Amino acid sequence: MLFGLWERVRAGCARPLHYGGHPGSITFRHAVEAEWSRLPLAPLSCDGLGPMARIVLSIRLWALGIALLGCGLDAGIQAEPGGGSATSPDVSGNPRQGPGGVYARVPARDEFGRDQLAMFRTWNPDPVGNHEANLRALNPVLARVVRKAGADNSDLRFVIGSGWRNGRLQRMAVAWGWSRTQGSPHRRGNAVDLWPLDREGRVFFDRQAQNRIAAALAKAAAELGVPIRWGGRFHGFKDMDRSHFELARPYPE
Repeated sequence: MLFGLWERVRAGCARPLHYGGHPGSITFRHAVEAEWSRLPLAPLSCDGLGPMARIVLSIRLWALGIALLGCGLDAGIQAEPGGGSATSPDVSGNPRQGPGGVYARVPARDEFGRDQLAMFRTWNPDPVGNHEANLRALNPVLARVVRKAGADNSDLRFVIGSGWRNGRLQRMAVAWGWSRTQGSPHRRGNAVDLWPLDREGRVFFDRQAQNRIAAALAKAAAELGVPIRWGGRFHGFKDMDRSHFELARPYPE
């Protein structure tokens, strides 16, 4: 009986919920309210209950308290994708944080309660190790801009978080709410998302660092005569997407 109660509340904590079209996780409070409604507490009194009913009620309330504690711990860290209020514990060698702890500063959960570390590892398992390959997959014109920005600013560390995307990656981006369209310029290598790295080589989404990257890209693009657009000036969906850069249409070859 205790195990069954625990499993019902735990299942409630993880049950998917959709609001505003974005996937998320129901809070443990809803699960507890649902379980609470099943308890014989109308009114909140033990008067009139037999000895066995009182024992059952006490056991269920005790188990519900344990379930509340477990769910509260699971739901405690929430943050938005690529940012948020809480970062993952910096534990050396933690495989959840990617190679070399590259995702150690990425919040463990996004604003919907999803496992953001798992999402980042699925999206780009090794952003530092994959950087050159991702650079070569870009439109060569855009790749030259990125290379020049890096070469001209040796103290500015960044890595390609996302460049050219195949159909599977783009569908994943839409499903996760990271993109709204299947026709993204990423599909042809005409866009790139650049993630800042700190001194230890860890991804972190600091606005000042992102603005410095944007200034470096703008200067390199101007010197090469390549028109580009920065997501930090976008309006509407994904407003102020500071990691995103794309070639202005018509796309140069």
